[in-house]
Amino acid sequence: MWDFRITNIAGIQSGEATVHDGLNVVQASNFMGKSSFVGAIQTVMGTSGMYGESHTLTEDADEGAIQLDTAEASYDVELTRSETGTVTRRGTPVLTDETDRTCARLFAFLGENNPIRARVRNGEDVTDLLLAPLDIEDIDEQIETLKRERASVDRRLQSAQQAASNIPSVQEAIHTLERELTDLREQRETVEQRVAEDGSDDDGLSDELADKRSRLTTTEQTVSRLEKRLERTETRLEEKRAALGDIEIPEEPAVSADMADTEARIDDLELKIDLLEGLYRANQRVLEEDEVDLVSTVDRSVIGDEVECWVCGAATTTADMQERLDTLQERLESLREERSTLQAEITEMQAAKQRLEEKRQRKATLEEEIGNLTADADEVRGELQQAKDRRARLREEVEELEGRREDAEESLSEELTDIKAEIRTHEAELSEQRSRLDELETQRETADELAEEKERFSEELTDLRNRKTEKQWEIKEQFDDAMADAIDRFAPGFDGARLDVKTTEENEIEAFDLVIARDGRETDIANLSEGEQELVGIVVAVAGQRTFGVSERVPVVVLDGISQLSAENLRRLTDYLSGASEVLVTTAYPEAGDFGGHRISPEAWETVSDEDVRAAQSD
Repeated sequence: MWDFRITNIAGIQSGEATVHDGLNVVQASNFMGKSSFVGAIQTVMGTSGMYGESHTLTEDADEGAIQLDTAEASYDVELTRSETGTVTRRGTPVLTDETDRTCARLFAFLGENNPIRARVRNGEDVTDLLLAPLDIEDIDEQIETLKRERASVDRRLQSAQQAASNIPSVQEAIHTLERELTDLREQRETVEQRVAEDGSDDDGLSDELADKRSRLTTTEQTVSRLEKRLERTETRLEEKRAALGDIEIPEEPAVSADMADTEARIDDLELKIDLLEGLYRANQRVLEEDEVDLVSTVDRSVIGDEVECWVCGAATTTADMQERLDTLQERLESLREERSTLQAEITEMQAAKQRLEEKRQRKATLEEEIGNLTADADEVRGELQQAKDRRARLREEVEELEGRREDAEESLSEELTDIKAEIRTHEAELSEQRSRLDELETQRETADELAEEKERFSEELTDLRNRKTEKQWEIKEQFDDAMADAIDRFAPGFDGARLDVKTTEENEIEAFDLVIARDGRETDIANLSEGEQELVGIVVAVAGQRTFGVSERVPVVVLDGISQLSAENLRRLTDYLSGASEVLVTTAYPEAGDFGGHRISPEAWETVSDEDVRAAQSD
C-alpha cells in the first residue's frame, strides 16, 4: 500500500491518496485532478522533465512537493521555480537508475504525453525510443573498449608466442658459445704454456689489449644499436609532427552563451506551450462535448445561441469562441515549431563543440607523444654521443697498446692476446644470451594466461553483441505477440500491425517501420480512428515493457488520456496491462461504471479548478 501527500502538483493544490496492489482507478469528472495525480506519480518516480516536457509544478506556485510512504521506504520530492521561471526537481525519487527511469517513462507511464504514443499518433519513427535502454547501456562503446583491450592482450600474446618460438635459437646460441668458450680456453692454456716455456712475458700487456679490444667491440655494437634506435625514433617523430600539422583547430564557436540563452528560451517556450495546451484542451473539450452549460449561461434563440464567456463574462457565440480557439491552436503550432528549431540548434551546437573537443584531444595527444618522442630522441642522442666518444677513446687506446705490443710481443703473444680478447667477447655475449633466455622464458610463461584472457574478452564481446542483437529482435517478436493479443481482445477495425525491420550487415536492427494492415492491404496510421491509434501506441510500449523487463524495474504502470476508448474497451485495456507491474493506476470518468479494484476519489482534493469556482462565486 502506498500513501501519497501532494502539494502544488499540476492542478492539485493539496491532496492525499492511497494506492493498493493491483488495479487502482482514479474516477472523476474533468478538472478534478485525475491527470494531475498521474503527473504526481511520474514526478515522485523521478521521470518528470524527460523528453522535453516540463516538471509538474502548479502554475503560479513557487514550490511543490510529493511525499510517498510505502511499506519498505519513504520518498520525498520537491519542485522549485527559479526567478527565471525554470522548474527544478530535487529530493529522493523512487527510481534512481537511468535505465530504469527511461524504461518507466517510455514503457510504463502511458499517459497522453507518453513519447511512444505521441510518435505513433503522429506517424513518426519510434526506433530510437524502443532502443533507448540499449543506448543508455552504451553497448557499442563497451564493445569497442573490449575490442581495444583484446587487441592489447593479443599483441602481448603474440609477443609471448614469438618469445617461445625464439627460445630454441637462443638456447642453441648459448650451447654454441659454451662450446666455443671451452675450445678457446683450452687454446689459451696451450698458448700460455708455450709462452711460459719460451720465457716471453709482456708484463700483462696482452691482457690489457685483449680487454680494450673486447670493450671496443662491445662499444661499437652499442653505437650501432643506438643509431638504429635513434633512426626509428626520429621516423616516428616525423610521422607524429606530420599528423599534428594536418590538424586544424578552428576558433572555438561562442556556443556556451548561445546555448544557455537558447536553452532558457526552450524552457520558456515549453512553459508557454504547456499553458496554452492546457487552456486549449480544456476549452476545446467543453465546446466539442457541447457542455457549455456546465461553465456558462447560454441564451438560446432562433438566430443562434448567445453565450456568456466563462472567463470575462462578455456575451459571445460558440462560433466566435471556436474561432478564437483556432487562433490559439495556430499560436501553439508556431511555438512548437520555434521550439523544434531551437532544439535542432542546440543539437548542432553540441555536435560542433564535440567535434572541436575531439580535435583538441587529438592535438593534445599528439603533442604529448611528440614531447615524449623528442625527449627519447634527445636521451638517445646523448647516449650515442657518449658511446661514440668512448669508442674513439678506446680506438686510440687500442692503437697505442698495439703499437707498444709490436715492440714488446712476439707472434705467440699476439696469438694469446687474440684468444683472450675473443674469450672476453664470447663471455660477454654468453651473459647477454643467458639474460635474453631468462626474459623469453618469463614471457613464455605468460602465454597461457594471456590466451585465457583473450578468450575471456572474446566471450564477453560475443555476449555483448548477442545481447544487443537479441534485444533488438525480441522487440519485434514481443510486438507481434502483444499485437496478436490486442487484436483478439479489442477486435479493432484493422487486421493487425507489424514492425518491419531494416538490418545492418551484422544483422543488427537499425530501424523499425510500423506497418498497419486493414482489409488485406497496408494503410497509414492516420487512417485509423483515434482510439485505434492510441491502442497501437500502447501495444508498441507493451513490446518495450516485455523486452526490457519493466515489471522488475518499475513498481507501477500508469494509464491516462484514453478517452477515445469506450468504457468496455478501457476495462479490457486494464486487464491487458494487469501483469505489467505490481500496481496499475488508470483514470476514468464516473459514467464508465465499476472497474473493480481500488477506487481513488479526488473529491477531497483542493484543485485549481476549485479555486476558480470559488473566485467566480465571490464575484
